[in-house]
Amino acid sequence: PLALSLHAVAVTRNLLPFAHVANAFVSLYGKNGLPDSARRVFDEMPTPDVISYNALMDGYIKAGRLGLAMKEFHRMPQRDAVSWGTVIAGCAKVGQWEEAVALFDRMRGEGLGPDDVALTAVLSCCAHLGALEKGREVHEYVMQSRSRPNVFLCTGLVDLYAKCGCVEVAQEVFDWCPVRNVFTWNALIVGLAMHGHGTVAVKYFNRMLVEGVRPDGVTFLGVLIGCSHAGLVDMAKRIFSEMEGRYGVSRELKHYGCMADLLGRAGLIEEAMKMVEKMSTKGDAYVWGGILAGCRMHGNVEAAEVAARHLLELNPEDGGVYSVLAGIYADAGRWEDVARVRKLMDQRIGRRNVGCSSITTDQ
Repeated sequence: PLALSLHAVAVTRNLLPFAHVANAFVSLYGKNGLPDSARRVFDEMPTPDVISYNALMDGYIKAGRLGLAMKEFHRMPQRDAVSWGTVIAGCAKVGQWEEAVALFDRMRGEGLGPDDVALTAVLSCCAHLGALEKGREVHEYVMQSRSRPNVFLCTGLVDLYAKCGCVEVAQEVFDWCPVRNVFTWNALIVGLAMHGHGTVAVKYFNRMLVEGVRPDGVTFLGVLIGCSHAGLVDMAKRIFSEMEGRYGVSRELKHYGCMADLLGRAGLIEEAMKMVEKMSTKGDAYVWGGILAGCRMHGNVEAAEVAARHLLELNPEDGGVYSVLAGIYADAGRWEDVARVRKLMDQRIGRRNVGCSSITTDQ
């Protein structure tokens, strides 16, 4: 409504022929999720400039219309660093990581220096693709061109090295960063946890608290994963219990899933079952999958039957559940039950989905 009112005033006072006024409305409509209105203003401009195109493309991308943004990008008479950064970030946003990296290379090939938006986006793409060498190239460019990188670039660099398993480099970059926020801490903590450095992840979590940074749900997910992989059961139980009361962070299914996995690995199956009973929502595949995996590791047939029943209610065609349950019965020497489960699996799904499951049984 405010945008429309301002637009009406601009029309009444004949201000739209001024490019800076029209550009402001293209940007305003785009930022407010009204790309079609932005387009109408753009089309009425006698000679749209690079700022006009950039604002229109940004509006399209914010509305999830990357294809239209790219169409405008390719027909622009001239492009600046913002133009490139806008579409590179747009591609990264929707998971077109290889396209984003290709655009970045084209931009550099045309002699344009990327802005922070493009650099941050391409670092994210390299992290998702595991493109470590390209990420190192970007890192080198950042070091040469930025005397004090902003928090987004710092976070992108930490995330790149952490996701690629270069955890020592990730820690070095983290300690070098002139500015950090919760996302920077999360990138390092989650990366450490995912690559088996649970004890170090907990160390950084404690350091985060000492430095007064408020953790969020992702922080707790990372530190719980780290505790699970490192077997830090008591530490995880304490952190999990303090999430809501001490830190004001709501427990989500993914946090319960981590705890189920941790308790299952530790053989605390009954404790995991009691935790699920107290949940305000039903357990999902990861919660019950963690318990079932623990049952496989520790030979708890009774709890395995309960977990398997819940998993099959969620997805009757999850062949992995039948296979794990049959394996648990086999370990217990209950061959009639093995035959029964395999027959049931053949009746319901055949053998086609046996390898497709969210359950992990690594020991």
